Amino acid sequence: MSAFYGFELDRDGVAEILRGPELAAAVHELADQVATAARAQGHTVTSGEPLPVEVVDDPAPDRAGTTVAVRHPAGVGMEAHHGVLTRAAVAAGLDVEGLET
Repeated sequence: MSAFYGFELDRDGVAEILRGPELAAAVHELADQVATAARAQGHTVTSGEPLPVEVVDDPAPDRAGTTVAVRHPAGVGMEAHHGVLTRAAVAAGLDVEGLET
């Protein structure tokens, strides 16, 4: 690989970091913070139960990954109306980009 302004990307090294247990643990910890912030908003479903917010390890073949999800029929509406996960991610210190509301 050719150097660009004296910098050469170590692709194998980057791949090792992206698949490593340290990054997986950090990503999972941040996902837990997002889920906790989402639950703290106090939203409930029709039955009166708290809105179920789950944290699921979701690695890709080339990197660590974790998903925060509302696996409930009300989840899409809660996100559309209240921005449950978006607000929780911002509260956890993440920059959220996407559709403007």
